[in-house]
Amino acid sequence: MRLDPDATTLAEFFSEFRALVEDGLTSNARQAYARAWTLRVEPTLGALALTELRTLTIGKAKALWSGSESTKGDAIALLSKILGLAVMDGLLPANPCRSLPRTRGKAHEAEWTSRALDDLQVRRMLALTSFHPFGQRALAGLAFTGLRLGELVGLRWEDLNESQGYLTVRRTFSPDGHGRLEERPTKSGKSRQVPILEELTPWLDTARGLGHDHVFTGKLGGPFDSGNLARALRWHAIRDHIAVFADGQPLRFHDLRHTFLSRLARHGIAPAHIQKVAGHASITTTERYTHISGTEAALAVRDAVNGANREVTFRGGEHAANTGLTRQNPRKSGGFDL
Repeated sequence: MRLDPDATTLAEFFSEFRALVEDGLTSNARQAYARAWTLRVEPTLGALALTELRTLTIGKAKALWSGSESTKGDAIALLSKILGLAVMDGLLPANPCRSLPRTRGKAHEAEWTSRALDDLQVRRMLALTSFHPFGQRALAGLAFTGLRLGELVGLRWEDLNESQGYLTVRRTFSPDGHGRLEERPTKSGKSRQVPILEELTPWLDTARGLGHDHVFTGKLGGPFDSGNLARALRWHAIRDHIAVFADGQPLRFHDLRHTFLSRLARHGIAPAHIQKVAGHASITTTERYTHISGTEAALAVRDAVNGANREVTFRGGEHAANTGLTRQNPRKSGGFDL
C-alpha cells in the first residue's frame, strides 16, 4: 500500500524503512544515528507529517538542539538520508535538508584549533590529576596520541610496536545503549598507525607492570568511558582550572585530540600524514588544523630571522607532570618547552 505523505509521520516512515537507512553503515555509525534520532530528531520532528518537514521547520528544530555542530550534523545527516528515501519513493518533491544553510568551514577551523591546549595547560592538567594515576595516565595517552577515548581504552599491548615506534589502532569501545561498553571496529572500520612519541614512553612503562591486557585501564583493569573517567578525575571541578575557552564551552576529553593534531600541524607535518595518523576520511577535515593564526605566523618569522631552531615538545612524562621540570631544561619552572 502506498503511503500518504500528508498522513504519514516522520517517525512512522523511519520505522518502516529503518533497515534501509542503516544498510551498509558501520556499527559506530548506526549508534551515532540511533543517538541522533532518540535525542534530537524524534523529539522535535518525529510527530510531523512528511509534507510538514519544510526547510525552515528543520532549521528551527536544529537551532534548538543541544550539542556541538558536529553532533547536530549527525542528526541532519540522518534526517537527510530518511527524507532522501521519501523523495526516491515519490512522497516528497525534494529533500528539504539540501536547502539548509551550510555551516561555514572557518567556524569549524576556529572552534577546533582554539580549543587545543597549549604546553603549559597540558602540564597543568597532568599535575592537577596526579591524585588518580590511572585517570592521569589516560589523559596523557589522549594528549600524546590524539586517539579518541574509545580507541585509547581499546589498545592492547600487542597493538604496540615499540621497536619501530608506532602503535596500531584496531578497535574502539563504545556505549551499547544499556550502560555498558562494547568492543567495536574503529569509526572508519579500518586500522591505522599512530607514532609512539617519546613523552608517551614513561606512561607506557608504568602501565606495563600492572598486568592488564589493555594499556590504558582503570584500577581494576576495566575500560574508561567519559562518565567514569570524569568522576574519577573530578573533572567538572578541575577542568576550568586547566583551560577556559572563548566559546564558553568547558574543556572536553575530545579537546585533547585537537591538542595533539594541532601540535602536529604546528610542527609542519604534511596534512596527508596527519590525515593518516588521525584516521580522517577526508583531507578537508585534516586541513582545518593547518591554518595558523597571525600571532603564530609572526613568531615563526621572528624565529626564522633570528635563526631560532627550537622544537615544540611535551617532554617529561609523569615526572614533569608532578614537578614541572623537563628533561631538556631541568631548571625551568615554567612547564613544557615552547
